[in-house]
Amino acid sequence: MVRRLYEPYADPLTRIVQGVPMSWDPTITAVKCSRAIGRTVWSPCSRFIAIDCGTETQILDATTLGRVKSFVRQGYFSQLLTFSAESRLLTRLSNNPERLISWDLQTGVRASVISSDEMKRERYYPGVHQKWEDLPNEAFSMTYSGCGTMFGVLFKRRTFAVIITYNVLSSASTGRYQVEGPVANIIWTHDKSIRFATFRPGSITIWEVGFTLEHPATEVESLPTPNNFDPSRRYLFLPTCSRLAFILNNSAFVWDVRHSKLLLSSVDIKWLEDNKMTFSSDGRFFACGARGPEIYLWKDSPTGYTFHQRLMSSIHSPYPLLSPDGRSIIVFLTQDLQLWHTTDPPSPLFSVPAQDVQSTEPFALGLSPDESLAVAARFKDNTATVLDLRSGVPWLTIDAGVKIYGLRVVGSTVAVVGEGKIITWNLPQRDRGPNATMNINDSIRTTIFDHPPFESHQPFESRLPSSTSISPDLNHTAIAGPFFGGRAVYLDIYNMTTGRHLTKINTPCTEVWFSPDGCKLWSHYTGTTKGWAIIKDSEPNFLKMEYLGETSCPSGGYPWASPHYYNITDDGWVLNSNWERLLWLPPHWRSKEMDRMWSGRFLALLHGQLPEPTILEY
Repeated sequence: MVRRLYEPYADPLTRIVQGVPMSWDPTITAVKCSRAIGRTVWSPCSRFIAIDCGTETQILDATTLGRVKSFVRQGYFSQLLTFSAESRLLTRLSNNPERLISWDLQTGVRASVISSDEMKRERYYPGVHQKWEDLPNEAFSMTYSGCGTMFGVLFKRRTFAVIITYNVLSSASTGRYQVEGPVANIIWTHDKSIRFATFRPGSITIWEVGFTLEHPATEVESLPTPNNFDPSRRYLFLPTCSRLAFILNNSAFVWDVRHSKLLLSSVDIKWLEDNKMTFSSDGRFFACGARGPEIYLWKDSPTGYTFHQRLMSSIHSPYPLLSPDGRSIIVFLTQDLQLWHTTDPPSPLFSVPAQDVQSTEPFALGLSPDESLAVAARFKDNTATVLDLRSGVPWLTIDAGVKIYGLRVVGSTVAVVGEGKIITWNLPQRDRGPNATMNINDSIRTTIFDHPPFESHQPFESRLPSSTSISPDLNHTAIAGPFFGGRAVYLDIYNMTTGRHLTKINTPCTEVWFSPDGCKLWSHYTGTTKGWAIIKDSEPNFLKMEYLGETSCPSGGYPWASPHYYNITDDGWVLNSNWERLLWLPPHWRSKEMDRMWSGRFLALLHGQLPEPTILEY
């Protein structure tokens, strides 16, 4: 009813041609802090989040991310930030000056303050430390006693480690204990004792010592570690569940120390980072961040950890932190903090099915000159889809029979480049309906490159092109490859009708494209753009190219830049040339600049984390 009444009077700023479902998911909460976020920690009850922000330590509500309390802090940054077991006390270990401060969250007053000199005296061992600079100055872990009246801190420096305990009420040290051998970066409370772990070749040993540290530690048990585990590298140990997580060759592994069982080997997911691992306290969830905006989440099962969700943050390369109860996860970096609920069912916006985790290749897209059609395919996929831009309906699917590296649609012709071939189809009449299909047998021409653009002795993955472009007149194709160290080292130009190799240009390149008139070829690499003019009177079997030099304004513009001077801000707003807001892009739609394409009045979002290309009309 509302649509019928008001649609004739509506003047939309943006039309979503494709990619509309699940856009603004309500399960995400986000805030932007006034200053950079430092140390961040969940309360054991999972109701609060403590963060260092500027000159304050703030307590946030874990549902709304609203501020509950704030405390003015001293020192440049926090080495540690820890809640007591009942979530009533918060203790912060600052640096420069080094100081331990505990706050009572119910009253808002300081419960204790321990000065820098007193802390240094407790760490000084005659005969071991000749001067203050030799003291173990890096704090790795802190744990409260079950009654909340004492806490212990683990300090380390190189191979020397010491545990010091303090009384919260008196602010006095109650004991210290030097740990022998390589020690794990965590201490934890067990009944009325502190437990810690040390490593030996092939094993991890659990020790226990009373909170007063009056007596030597006793060995609790010694358990095997996996053969590929190296304790000198980053790892994450969850003692309550005996889980050991580490990264090897950019993949995550989780080992059940008690039962000597591998619970996770994420060899199908690459580029995970060892400083972005997190467990829920009960071990039910494990998450790890990647080099980009992705956070991968696994859930425990009788057979080990199974893939649960892939979260797409608007923050590039954030740090994840699971809540103790495993129901929520926050990600943060610089001034941004975002929250998801892990218990919500996976949705296409923030996750993909486990079998699709590897499908992260970007999309190739071609728009017809009259802006009536688009053809799209995921890089290295075999299938291309032709989309009617007026209706937004995908009306034709083409099985190319080869891995697609580039494509273009001109008039009623679609051309695809893939695996040393150029394949061309004439589009059928629209009356065949929205589910029409074509394959290689329906093509009008298949042209084989007479000189393959990649040397056969090179490994297959290194022979993939970094970028491919077809000229608007369908006469030439340019291929940037092979791919070495994140860039191509030369450009190959081919005649699309004969497959003849016309010329080679030696230049580093990650992006290549023809100008709209087809008279120039442009390449881009790390901020440098070079151009070549195509000489029209070249011989049929040779293409003469005139080097135009470097430029910041290639004719026809950059494919990823708006011809109408629209912009996209870091927080996802699309602005017109008058800097007016037109649309807010949800986090899943945001990407690097060169993973977008502007053409006429259309914006296409093509990054590989999308299930399909998103096309917007302005």
